[in-house]
Amino acid sequence: MPIVFIIFAMAALLGAILVARRSSLLVGCGALLVVAYALGHEFWSVHVGGIPITFDRLLLAGLLATAAFRWWRGEFSFRRMTGEDWFLITLLGVLSLSAIFSGQPEITDGVTSKWGRLMASFIVPTIVYALIRQLPIGRRDWSGALVALVVLGVYLAVTAILEAGHCWSLVFPRYISDPNLGIHFGRARGPELNSVSLGIYLTACCLSTWILLPEARQRWQQLAILLIVPLTIFGVFLTYTRSTWIGLGLSSLVVAAFQIPKRWRLPAFGGGAVVMLLLFVSSWGNLLDIKREGSAGDSEHSVDQRESFAYVSWQMFCDHPILGVGFGRFYDQKLPYLSDRRQTVELESIRKLHHHNTLLSVLTETGMVGMAAFVALFVALVRTGWRLATNITAPAWIRAHGVLLLALIANYVSSAVFHDLTLLPSQELLLFVFAAIAVNLRQLSESSRETLVGQTAESCEPRHARGFASV
Repeated sequence: MPIVFIIFAMAALLGAILVARRSSLLVGCGALLVVAYALGHEFWSVHVGGIPITFDRLLLAGLLATAAFRWWRGEFSFRRMTGEDWFLITLLGVLSLSAIFSGQPEITDGVTSKWGRLMASFIVPTIVYALIRQLPIGRRDWSGALVALVVLGVYLAVTAILEAGHCWSLVFPRYISDPNLGIHFGRARGPELNSVSLGIYLTACCLSTWILLPEARQRWQQLAILLIVPLTIFGVFLTYTRSTWIGLGLSSLVVAAFQIPKRWRLPAFGGGAVVMLLLFVSSWGNLLDIKREGSAGDSEHSVDQRESFAYVSWQMFCDHPILGVGFGRFYDQKLPYLSDRRQTVELESIRKLHHHNTLLSVLTETGMVGMAAFVALFVALVRTGWRLATNITAPAWIRAHGVLLLALIANYVSSAVFHDLTLLPSQELLLFVFAAIAVNLRQLSESSRETLVGQTAESCEPRHARGFASV
């Protein structure tokens, strides 16, 4: 079997080089997002030397081989490192060293491995990030990558509707209909078998679709976008996950803040805030008792567990403030703290659970060092998105990507404060792909502006001075 697989893998890489010689590698990275989410580990995998091989990793290997081939032909060169790149390298280094020196967990859930989590959630997304950073990106490349997200959004929204309607014979892949796999069975959860993940991806697909509206030149394209956007929004609703609803609302506000004319922003946001506040106050009880895969009591207990996680995390941080308990060690290192009887918070129910907050997870496992690296990276990415979105000299599509990155960060953070998204590797891959595009475009726009300034300065020189310089 390994020999057959190796032959197949080599053929796939060779085919990728031959087929993708003149195609867009950025569009290939967009396709990688689609394949990684829709046809991931649960769909197909094979172990070679203990390493799981999936369709998305084969595709990634093909993209890297194609990029190496193009670099060898001199079609592009390595770009200058930026602050965002160094922040990402620092974060990856901190997490890797923490995983190396934290030791082997005494107790695991039998599914989540700290090395698998590090590889899937940070190392592989960083490799994709590094690949995109080197690529020359044009308008067609960018729009092609977003179209891949549009196609994924249609598939995920239809799948969510079929799940909600229990039309299991029409759901693809078929393992989604198996209640013994994954979590959140009973509500829309998608190929990753997790409603939080599905909601985040559907929101990202919805935002990508909307951002493409100015790029649509034909009537049928505009009509398709106006139909796909509400379809994906409905799919987010079917996840019955509050954090994804918040993410959809907050990210939509980010986009609206840049697209609504200035004179209408204050009335629009003021009226929207009042309406949202009234809905929130009047529906708070219904939100707590929302009917999902369990009872209303289970839903309320899930909310109460956030306090338990916060209390345990604080105690763990106080004991290990600088370096934390070690990457991937929250699951077993939390156990001694569950017997704490100095407070009234119920702790025992989180014994078999992983963390439910990305920020607290990073803080307890890697301490202030890891938290500083994590926050610094996000601050740098927000700054990059803001600079792109407000750069009046840049083309409209580059400014649109800055807005999209800010919206995606808002979407990520909205769920990160309620769930540990580092346990869902597709989330970091999604964020790193769009972050790499933004950093790439910012570097491109800055270099173009410097060239323009240089040309302007040269044109302003006296004619005799330019002639003297040329002599």
